[in-house]
Amino acid sequence: MSGNMEKEIVRIIYDEVLRLNRPDLFRTPIIAYSSASDERYLDLKEIIGDWHLNPAQLLPDVKSAISYFVPFTKEVVYEPKNIKDGSPLWAEAYEVINDYFNHINDALSVYILSQGFSAKTIPATHTYDPKDMKCMWSHRSAAAISEMGTFGLNRLLITEKGSGGRFCTVLTSALLEPKHDSAKAKCRGLIDGSCGLCHKICPVGALSPDGIDMFACNRELLKNRDIFRERTALYETDICGKCISICPYTYIE
Repeated sequence: MSGNMEKEIVRIIYDEVLRLNRPDLFRTPIIAYSSASDERYLDLKEIIGDWHLNPAQLLPDVKSAISYFVPFTKEVVYEPKNIKDGSPLWAEAYEVINDYFNHINDALSVYILSQGFSAKTIPATHTYDPKDMKCMWSHRSAAAISEMGTFGLNRLLITEKGSGGRFCTVLTSALLEPKHDSAKAKCRGLIDGSCGLCHKICPVGALSPDGIDMFACNRELLKNRDIFRERTALYETDICGKCISICPYTYIE
């Protein structure tokens, strides 16, 4: 397939984020593609768990995954590390873009269907069961397979614009061209052990060399949500963001 479809997908995502008209919260998105037959999707069954779905389990005729990342502005990404409990600015950015992802995904689906291909959108967040914290799809893992970035100690994906922002995925039967160059590792904590700020700042000690205590992390998120609920009726968002905010690579120009 020619690059025309890839270019149009990029244009749609760029235009929709611009139409949101929130330059105070968001920067220009990053878009990348991965092959649905990439063996690393099968590896996720081992890395995450057998409950994580492969692309074909969500869309039987799938050929490609569209991964896109909407990076937050400097003001948004740096606020959580300096504020007790949850950051209001981070909560606003989180809430606004998670809701708007539905609009972007619908626009992508309309275009993909108009080209004669099938499409499957995946919710931007809360794709897990709160009883066991098992998530059926990892947007960050799909983005990593697309070579958009590499993981850090805090399990966040560091892209060319940093890790502070939100990821989403759309599956399609269209055959899109993936990147052929591998993303370069950036996290100093993983490269040579010279950083570990994300582990130190976690208010509940959920991050450790053994992984993430998802239940402890989720309790902190819910605590912050309850605090927001008491303070304002605008956002009731289960967020924290401290382990991202403290990272030297949370924001890259």
